[in-house]
Amino acid sequence: MTEITKHNFWDTIEEWRDPSKITFEYCGRTSLYTKMYRECKQFDGWSHTFDGKNFSEELRYNLTTLSGAPMERWEYLVEVQFSEQGDGLATEDMDYWWTVPQKEDFPTIYKFMSENPEFTNPVLSKLGPNHQLLAHNHGPEHQWLFNLSINEPVGSKFAIYPTGPIDYKPGDIYKLYVNNDHAVVNGNETRYHLLFRGGR
Repeated sequence: MTEITKHNFWDTIEEWRDPSKITFEYCGRTSLYTKMYRECKQFDGWSHTFDGKNFSEELRYNLTTLSGAPMERWEYLVEVQFSEQGDGLATEDMDYWWTVPQKEDFPTIYKFMSENPEFTNPVLSKLGPNHQLLAHNHGPEHQWLFNLSINEPVGSKFAIYPTGPIDYKPGDIYKLYVNNDHAVVNGNETRYHLLFRGGR
């Protein structure tokens, strides 16, 4: 089989996809996604993924520890995955943004969290139309995080190796085993996903 790289991930997916391999688990869904979507569209305080050195302390912490990593991993993230010069998940003209949602801007997310206290340390991601996240992983150690879809633009797709595509619908929540390579191709409008801390 062809070696899987971040550049041929999608071109070789029919060679390697194996739905019998477990790399994600469906955790249910929320009906609050429409209100969350409106709040995301109204918000204008996003941080660009290549501006990691200027991220707030809370954003650095929540991103670094999403799947149970210690804060020592931050230096790698800011130099590689969140860097225009690095060999990470982004292309040079990347339209990719982050924020830690605050209650005054995202009351619906906080309503969801109060009703579902197992979901903590949120991070919101915003991916521009027709942009992609190249195949990447969070390190070799077995680890996971929770990923909630707020919207799924037409033409968007998400896959994780070696299982294959995840059929995300708005409101769906999945537990993703992110030690496995995963990638996103966005569709025809801005895509918002909400991440919560998992572990290892």
